[in-house]
Amino acid sequence: MGIVGDFARAFNARDVSGLLACFTERASYTDNFYGEHTGRDGLRAMFERMFDEGRDYVWRMDRVVETPATAAAEWTFSYVVTDVVPRSAGRKVRFRGMSVFELEGGRIARYREYFDTGVALLQLGFAPDSIAKVLGRRVG
Repeated sequence: MGIVGDFARAFNARDVSGLLACFTERASYTDNFYGEHTGRDGLRAMFERMFDEGRDYVWRMDRVVETPATAAAEWTFSYVVTDVVPRSAGRKVRFRGMSVFELEGGRIARYREYFDTGVALLQLGFAPDSIAKVLGRRVG
């Protein structure tokens, strides 16, 4: 599975250094919840925050297509929210999505993901009207 497999193994092991090794120095990572982060410091801060706010991560790459320039993956993602996020603490979240990895020199230069954010927010305990507000901001 190449770099996508390396990325998933490092993520599931909560190995921030291993994750950073998958990316170029000036890589960008666009996450549906955490927004866009760039460069090693930005990615490090985002991954550390993710691992602080969640536990028991399982990011399973169900299908991967990879060329030297691009990879795409369909995946299943799950985790349990930690006490750092009081409104959702203890909730198990699971959803499916896909990611596009733009590659340079065998490493990830740009990452972006696509999934139904509403499904994830519902599992996090957001009320329907709150979900509508969050999703409404993304359309505009």
